[in-house]
Amino acid sequence: MSMWKGLHMTAHATHGIHVSSRFIHKHTRLCTLSFRNISTGRLVQNDFFKDLENQLKAFREKAADAMPGSDWTPFEKNRSLPPERADIVIVGGGVVGWSIAYWLKQKEMIRDGVRVLVVERDPTYSQASTVLSAGGIRQQFSLPENIYLSMASADFMRNINEHLSVLNDDPVDLQFNHSGYLFLASEKVAHIMEENYSTQRYAGAKVALLSPTQLKEKCPWINTDGVVLASYGLPLTGC
Repeated sequence: MSMWKGLHMTAHATHGIHVSSRFIHKHTRLCTLSFRNISTGRLVQNDFFKDLENQLKAFREKAADAMPGSDWTPFEKNRSLPPERADIVIVGGGVVGWSIAYWLKQKEMIRDGVRVLVVERDPTYSQASTVLSAGGIRQQFSLPENIYLSMASADFMRNINEHLSVLNDDPVDLQFNHSGYLFLASEKVAHIMEENYSTQRYAGAKVALLSPTQLKEKCPWINTDGVVLASYGLPLTGC
């Protein structure tokens, strides 16, 4: 190509030199053929690029089957895949994560639909603290916010089938024991228990203060030595 370019420039710059048109035509064809063979050689295109195109097509079809798309439906295939889009993604499906998801879904009518996705790495909950811990609900807090939250949680647990029951399924059994919570106070902290008791009663919690004698009558197995006051959450809470 450089040789032809040089001859072409010489033909225009030097008046005394004549370049045969046959020579130019011959080299033009040579350069054209050479350029065509290098850039779009038919053997390379037919073998490599065509094969690559077929492989990419097969890959796209396989990906379309494996990933959710515009025509994806969980009732036909890929049931284990998550939805393609979500408004809110909650990482961790323990008691807190699922509680957040539940109450967000309760706001659907208000927010015109909320798509919530909960991601949990242990769907069997064999290693989850939610099922492995011995949790409980109490109302004996010092902050009104915690008292109100506990009262609402206890009410939710007592009426769990009004919230989470499924048609034609067995009733939900949380094994929720309405036993109440008992706190003991020494002389040093008895005044704090009395202050908290006032806050709890004002918030609507059903709590009773017991003297050592009353405590012994109710729970005879408890050693009341050093106990000045007891706070008992009446059996609306439990564990």
